[in-house]
Amino acid sequence: MTDITVTPTPSMHHRILSLAIPAVLANFSAVLPSLVDTALIGQTGDAVALGGIAIGASLAGFLLWAFAFLRLGTAGFTAQAFGAQDGNEIKATLGRALALAWVFGFVLLLIMVPLAIVAIPLYGAGDQVSDLAARYFHYRLFGAPFELTNYVVLGWLLGLQRAGTALGVQIVLNGCNVVLSYILIFRFHQGVDGAAIATSVSQVIAAGVGLFFVHRLLRQVPVRPESTTLIDLDKLFELVSVNFDIFLRTLCVMFVMAYFVGLGARMGDTTLAANHVLFALLATIAQTLDGFAQSAETLTGYAVGARDRQNLTRAVTGSLLWGLIVALLLSSLLYFSGPLIVSQFSSDASVLAKAAPYLPWLVAAPLVAVWCYILDGVFIGATRGREMRNGMIIAAFGAIVAQYFLIPPFGNHGLWAALLLFFVLRAITLYCWYPRIPRSLAH
Repeated sequence: MTDITVTPTPSMHHRILSLAIPAVLANFSAVLPSLVDTALIGQTGDAVALGGIAIGASLAGFLLWAFAFLRLGTAGFTAQAFGAQDGNEIKATLGRALALAWVFGFVLLLIMVPLAIVAIPLYGAGDQVSDLAARYFHYRLFGAPFELTNYVVLGWLLGLQRAGTALGVQIVLNGCNVVLSYILIFRFHQGVDGAAIATSVSQVIAAGVGLFFVHRLLRQVPVRPESTTLIDLDKLFELVSVNFDIFLRTLCVMFVMAYFVGLGARMGDTTLAANHVLFALLATIAQTLDGFAQSAETLTGYAVGARDRQNLTRAVTGSLLWGLIVALLLSSLLYFSGPLIVSQFSSDASVLAKAAPYLPWLVAAPLVAVWCYILDGVFIGATRGREMRNGMIIAAFGAIVAQYFLIPPFGNHGLWAALLLFFVLRAITLYCWYPRIPRSLAH
């Protein structure tokens, strides 16, 4: 193969599934490290350590995933350049995004200690839990430049519809994390420290493997004699503008999740640990559904780059259909096997007993959240960052206001009700603004 081309497929449904299934598996790069840490620490039966992981992983996830625009924006711009068959811009998009990833990664290294000092006490946990959370957070942040590099590599590969290659890189990441975490926790008895160290080392290994595949693909990208430069001011401004809106949108998501973790912490260490197990499963649901959001993202970006309204409509409706099918399967699995699944993440009877009454909320979550996830993918592919940002702010404000009325009478049930309202409001706002995307292709 001398250049990068789209492989013809029999139908849009085939294209969606060929992108979404590898993307679902690849997505666990965002959630599986913390999920593995939670599961392995949970099996030690130490509720304090599990609480430390809960807060440390929440804070690390909040901070690192705030830079998810490095994946989301890279995928959107790459998909549009791919649809327009602009090899110069495909290469330039990668270079700009990698430069941003390393700048932001080293800034995080410089500020991680003061961030922990300020942020961890806000969770309101006990001294032992807070100390373990700080240690987990610091070890995780040492891998920040490489984790952000992995965001860029994943987004670029997905934008080029190379979901299989992206999956291969994430298998390396997650395989290394499982093996190293097990060795450090159970063989060397490093506990929370070992879990975080294993995750950071795995990010370094995955970044090296990802850049190797990127280098090979770059040789297949056809370029014109006039080269697009990294410092093209118009392109750089567009990248920064869209990415800043996506950054604010992602910051709202992570703030809401961290805020709700903090609300659980104020209900006691056992409630904190129980909610963390359920939130870990919620994150797994999100990453599964997000695979179909990423197919919508890639196919929407390609259609926008090619200015093809018909394919845009087919990509959106097809992704919604398959997303809903998967959401129904996830809800059914949780309905019939929820207690068994939860028991895999903690051997503490008090934590399991505390989690049980809230399982119905988790069962409902896929059916409630699927709509906003798919629409997120559509807006990212179209690089409509401003609408995403505004919708997320509205949803975050609504959920935070709602919890003030729901938690006092209903306790942790009120917390979960407010969280699901957050997903509903995200979907409503994006649905209202969606017609702007096909209209923009008419000009």
